[in-house]
Amino acid sequence: MFFMLRTAIFMLLLTCNAAALTELRTIPTRPGVTLEFLAMTPEKRAGLDALILFPGGNGAGAFKVTDNGVVSGWNFLVRSSDLFVENGLSLFTVSPPSDHNTGMSTGFRESSEHAEDILYLTDYLERSGYDRIFLVGNSRGTLSAAAIGTRLKDEHLKGVVLTSALDYDNFLRWLPLEKLQVPVLMVHHKNDACRVSPIEEARITQASLRSTTTVDFTEVSGGAYPRSAPCDSLSTHGFFGLEEKVVQVITDWIGGKSVPDKIE
Repeated sequence: MFFMLRTAIFMLLLTCNAAALTELRTIPTRPGVTLEFLAMTPEKRAGLDALILFPGGNGAGAFKVTDNGVVSGWNFLVRSSDLFVENGLSLFTVSPPSDHNTGMSTGFRESSEHAEDILYLTDYLERSGYDRIFLVGNSRGTLSAAAIGTRLKDEHLKGVVLTSALDYDNFLRWLPLEKLQVPVLMVHHKNDACRVSPIEEARITQASLRSTTTVDFTEVSGGAYPRSAPCDSLSTHGFFGLEEKVVQVITDWIGGKSVPDKIE
């Protein structure tokens, strides 16, 4: 009985069912290409802020949606969707485009085609009444957020959020980070054990970005006992057990509030 109860509680952590309007939407982007994304908006939309979310891995199958609008997924950004919505934020979680439907490679995440797809999405959001847009990446999704941030010239783009960023030496150093000139928030676990995202590398990225823009950095410690491998989502890499605190940092930063240097 105890095992069954513990399993039920664990599954609740991975399921989103907030008071939100939830639906899958598809828009045309490049010639012959479409982009599907999951839209989650508060029933009573208080603000005009839109977050474009880039989960990690190859981006394929990051979420599932039932017929009654319940969203489930393992990635930090997906399983924390309810928390963002409760804070009045509208979320738009992107899937790989139709010409890369099995997943996005590192090369594609850095490409002009990827940025072009997201430009169509930002245009769509602006026509939907959103005035401020933020790119939010987690793990390998930080490559998308950072790369697109260097390419997207849109006055409505107000910031980039990198959570559990990929390491500088092997990934982010190859981007023209000097072109990323909107404010950046980085959130990283002190004990992230994923081989491609140690906190020491995140600090190098922070220093590089500071040459051209403002960078806030929140170092995270603590959390729940890991339930996955170090590079998967239910570990320090995915802020497992610290979802509420990390979401609050992101929400406060988007709202123009100061954020702490450290949380636990």
